Amino acid sequence: MDLVKITDLTPQLGLTSRSLRYYEEAGLIQSVRLPGEKYRYFDAANIERLKQIIVLRKMMVPIKDILRIYESDDMSVVVQVFVSRIEEIDREAAALTELRQVTDDFLKTMLKNGVRNISALPLLYEAFCNQELEQVDARENNSVSYDELSAISENLAKPVEPSILLLPSMRVLSSYLKEDNQVTDPDGFWHWVQSRRIMTGGPGSHEQFEYQTTAGDVYLLKMDDDFVNDSKYMDCIFEGGLFASVNVYLDEDLGERLRSLVSFFDDNKYYEVDYVHGGGLRQEAMLENLISPDEKRELVALLIPIKKRLASSELFGRPEELECSSVTVEEIEKANPVLWSEEIPMDKLIPINSPFYRVTEQGEAEYISWISTRVLSTGVDVKIPFRVDMEFRVGEDSGGYGHGMNEGSIRFHHGEDLNYMFGINMDNNPDERLSQEAICFHQPVFGDYHRYPKRGGIRPGVYNRLTWIVGLKHFAVIINDEIRYCGVDFPYMSADLSCQKALPVVIGSNSSIKKYFRSIRVSQLMQQPKIKIKEGALIMITKQSNNMIPDIHRLITSEYGENYWFDGCARYVMESVGEYTGEPDFGYCFFAGLTGDVLAQVYSYGVYMGEGVSACSAVREGGSYFERIFEKCGYAGTFVAAQQLAANKEMYIQTLIAYIDKGVPVITFTYGGPPMGVYVGYEEYGKILLFLTGDRTEPERIPVERIIDSNEEYPSTAKGWFFIGEKKRKVSLRQLYRDIIFDMPKLLTVKNEEYCFGPEAFRAWAEGIENGKLDSMKPKEFDDGWAVHVSNICNMATNGSCSSAFFRRVMELNPDLTFLDEVIRLYERTAQIWNNDNGNDLEALGGGFNVTLQNLQDETRRVRIAAKIKEAAECMDRVLSILDENLGKMSR
Repeated sequence: MDLVKITDLTPQLGLTSRSLRYYEEAGLIQSVRLPGEKYRYFDAANIERLKQIIVLRKMMVPIKDILRIYESDDMSVVVQVFVSRIEEIDREAAALTELRQVTDDFLKTMLKNGVRNISALPLLYEAFCNQELEQVDARENNSVSYDELSAISENLAKPVEPSILLLPSMRVLSSYLKEDNQVTDPDGFWHWVQSRRIMTGGPGSHEQFEYQTTAGDVYLLKMDDDFVNDSKYMDCIFEGGLFASVNVYLDEDLGERLRSLVSFFDDNKYYEVDYVHGGGLRQEAMLENLISPDEKRELVALLIPIKKRLASSELFGRPEELECSSVTVEEIEKANPVLWSEEIPMDKLIPINSPFYRVTEQGEAEYISWISTRVLSTGVDVKIPFRVDMEFRVGEDSGGYGHGMNEGSIRFHHGEDLNYMFGINMDNNPDERLSQEAICFHQPVFGDYHRYPKRGGIRPGVYNRLTWIVGLKHFAVIINDEIRYCGVDFPYMSADLSCQKALPVVIGSNSSIKKYFRSIRVSQLMQQPKIKIKEGALIMITKQSNNMIPDIHRLITSEYGENYWFDGCARYVMESVGEYTGEPDFGYCFFAGLTGDVLAQVYSYGVYMGEGVSACSAVREGGSYFERIFEKCGYAGTFVAAQQLAANKEMYIQTLIAYIDKGVPVITFTYGGPPMGVYVGYEEYGKILLFLTGDRTEPERIPVERIIDSNEEYPSTAKGWFFIGEKKRKVSLRQLYRDIIFDMPKLLTVKNEEYCFGPEAFRAWAEGIENGKLDSMKPKEFDDGWAVHVSNICNMATNGSCSSAFFRRVMELNPDLTFLDEVIRLYERTAQIWNNDNGNDLEALGGGFNVTLQNLQDETRRVRIAAKIKEAAECMDRVLSILDENLGKMSR
C-alpha cells in the first residue's frame, strides 16, 4: 500500500501535526508506524477521510457530529447533521447567510444524486478544489471553490483577542538530538523524560512548549539551572521576551488562527510582530497545553513573539497643566508616595565623557560640563515613576549668561541617552533681553519636547533647592519650595510601564561655568499595577510588516569631535556592508579626510551653505557629489532627488524596504531639520520610516507622507536619498589616503561665488567681521550666531583638534610623507588660536562659541577677533607652502 509520511502530508493539506494527532486521538483517522521509523504514516483511505474532514470543518461541523457521521452507515445521520448545522447557522447573525447557503446547497446536491451512505459521498476535497460542486438554487450555474469556502470560514471566525505575556529566560531541554541538531525525536524525547521521572510543568505554567519546523515537531521543557544533561537531547537557553497569546481548540483551524493573530498586530498602535533580520519570527509560533473547559476538546495557547512599537504620544490625549495655586506641594507628594530613597555621596558621582569634577573642602561636588554630553552619573537606577531632589548653585564667575545660551542650566537625564533631558534655567541668551529661563523637558517614554519660558529661573550665586516629581499622578517641577509647573494626564502616565528597565539618573549641564552640588537624592515612587487595554484590527498578512537593521547606534559622537554628519552616515553604510570594523579605515575619520571636512575651513559669502566641505559641495553639485565619494571607495551608488522620489514613490519605498531587509541603511538629506541621517528601519509595510541622526541612540518614527511628496514642508521632508550599490573594485587604502594628500592643494584653494575653502575662508571670515558685515543685524536675526559665526568656530575647532588622527593614519601607510608632522603642528596651532593661547585666544576675546552680536559689532573687539582669525589663515598659507614644496618632488 502507498503510505505518506506525516511531515509530507501536513504541508499538502495545510494541517499541523498536532491537528492530525488530535483527529487520531478522537478516533477519526488511524496512522501506522513502520519498524525503525520515528514518524507516523497514513494510507490512502485515511488521507481521503482527512480531506473530507477538512471540508466539514470548514463548514464548522463540530467534531462530535463528524464522529457520528463516520460511526453510522445510516444516511439519516448525515442528513440530520447537515440539517442541524443549517438550523444553527439560521440562529446566527446575517453575516452567516453565505455559509448557510453553501451548506444547504451541499445537502440538496447529495439528496438529488441519491446518496445512501457515507461511502457514497462525493470526493468532497477534490470537488471543492476543482470547483465541481454545482448549486441547485438561484446560483445553479455557478460553482463554489475550496478557496471561497475557506474565505467564508475565516470571515465568520471570531476575532482574536490576544493577551500579552512576558516569558522569562529559562534553561530548556529540547527534542533536538545532540549528534545532529537538525533532527528532532519527539517520541524518544518523551520516553526519556518519563523514564527519568522528570516532572513536567502543568498546563498553562509556561514551562512546556512545542512548535513545528521542517524537521518536524520540536518540544521544549523547562529544566533547573543545575540540571545535568546526560541525555542525547540538546539543552539551550530559551530567551523569553514578549509574546502574544490566544487560546485555540485543536479542532479549530490552527493555520487560520495563526494568520489572524499575526494580522491583529498589522495596525496595532502599541505592539508589532517581532521579526528577526532574516525575515522569520524571533521564535517560531509555539503551542502550550491548557486546561480545557470542555473535556472533549483539547485547548492550547498559540503564542507568537512580539515587541513594543516605538512610542508615539499622538496615540493619547494632551496633558493638562494645573494652576500652580490650585495644588500644594504636600498634595503632590501625597499622591506620588516614595517607595525608597538614596542620598548620593558627592564623592561617588561617576564622570562620563570626561567632565571636570572634584569634591571641594566643603564637601561640594564641583562640576564643569563644557558640552552637554559630559555628565555625572549618580549610579542609582530607578524606573518611572521617580523623583529627584538636589541643592545646587551656579558659580559666581558666570558673569550672568554672557558665556553662552544655556550657561546657567541645570539638567538631568533618565538613562545614558543624553538626547532626552529634564532642565531648568534653559534657553538663556547672551543678550539678556532674549533670555527665557525656561523649564524644558522630554516627556518620559515618548520623548516629545515641552518648553515653558520664564518658569525655570533660579537665585544666582546662592544655593537653590530643586525637585522633579515624575509621577503617575503629577509631573511637577518645584524650585525653592515654589511649584513652577504641574501637569497631569501625560501619555506616559497611562502607558504600559510593566516592561521598562531601571535606568540611572545622570546629572548634566552645558557650559564652561562651574556648578556646585551640595546634595542629590534619587527616589523610587510607588507604582500601582495597571490593566492592559489594547486595540487592534484583522488584516490578512501578506509580507513582513516591519524590520530594523541589526546594529542601531549613534551616528556620531560629538564628545569626540565627530561633528560632520555625512561622514557618520557614510561610516554607518560601510559598516553594514562589512568594510568598516573599527576606526579609522572606512570610518568617520576616513570619510572626514576623504570629503575634506576635517582638512579645510569653509566660509559662505552669502546664503549659509553648511558647516563643512561635504555640506557645501552637496548644495552646489547635488547628488553626484555623494556618488563620487563612494566611487572613490570602490562602490557604485545612486542618489535619488526629491522629484524622482515623488514621481515613483511606491517603487523607492519598496527599494528602501529591500535595503533594510538586507541590513543596509539608506542615507537621506532633509530640508528644515537635521541635515543628514540614515533610515534604519520601517513599520507598517513602509508607511512609517525609522530615522536616525546626530547623537540619537534610538530612531525616530516618521510617517512617509512627511518625507516624500509632502504638500507641507516638514523638517523630515527629503531632498533626496542615497542608495549604496555593488562593490565595483577593490581599492588600495595606502593609495587612497595618499591621493587625499596630493589633492589637498586643490581643496584648500577652492573659491567660487558662493563659498571658499582653506586660508581664503579664514581671511574672508575675518574681513567680514572687520568691515562691519554684521553691523545692521538685529539680535533676533543673529539668534545663537550659528550661521554667521559659530558654525565657522565649530569648523575651526573640530579641524584643529581632530585632523591629526587622519594625518597620522596617512603616515602609517605612507612613511615617506614625513612633512605631515609639520602640517599637524600647524593645524593644532589653529586649535590653540581658538581656545588655548594664553588668554589671547578667540574664546578669551569673546569671539568663540561664547560670541555675542555685541562683540562682533564693537569696533575694538572685532578688530582683535579678526586678527586672531587671520593668524589661522597664515597657518593654512604655510600648510599650502609645505604641500607645494614637498609634493612636487614626489610621485603619487
